[in-house]
Amino acid sequence: MVRTLIARALLATGTLALSGCTWTLITAADAAGSLVQAGFTVASNYSSPTSVTGSPAALQSVCIELNRSVATGDFVPVLQVALQRRGVDSMVYNPGTSPPGCEAMLVYAATTRWDKHAFSSEPVSYLSAIDLTLVRQGQILVTARYDTNGLNVDRFASARQKLDALVDRMVVSRMP
Repeated sequence: MVRTLIARALLATGTLALSGCTWTLITAADAAGSLVQAGFTVASNYSSPTSVTGSPAALQSVCIELNRSVATGDFVPVLQVALQRRGVDSMVYNPGTSPPGCEAMLVYAATTRWDKHAFSSEPVSYLSAIDLTLVRQGQILVTARYDTNGLNVDRFASARQKLDALVDRMVVSRMP
């Protein structure tokens, strides 16, 4: 009880000792730091393709060729969900075993890297590059690429956010 009263008295004395300008500067610095941190948080929740070549394709289904060199375990399921959200069915097949009757094939590649979030000391992995290519009857319909190119603030966005942004630019949505 006595310690609490002493602590409150010291805090009140310290607060009164600060001039109005000093208090304003401390408050402004605190607000600026909060804005920067909020900006990083918001940016890490969005992603945009680096480049897209071709027009979005109107498809009902695609066959996804499995790429075993992509180390991200949730990549293909997340890709399938992104397609399904746009009304496109998908099935996965092993290279060289393309199922008959595929309307189009989707070939992908992805690279992961490790880095630290702002204000963190723990490194985390993230998708640093994604390449998607839609092919129909041997002809490339559309390609899309996401690449962090260094210090993009969206580099820590989830696979879902990155793949949604890419698929959105590659496929015409059939959903109402």
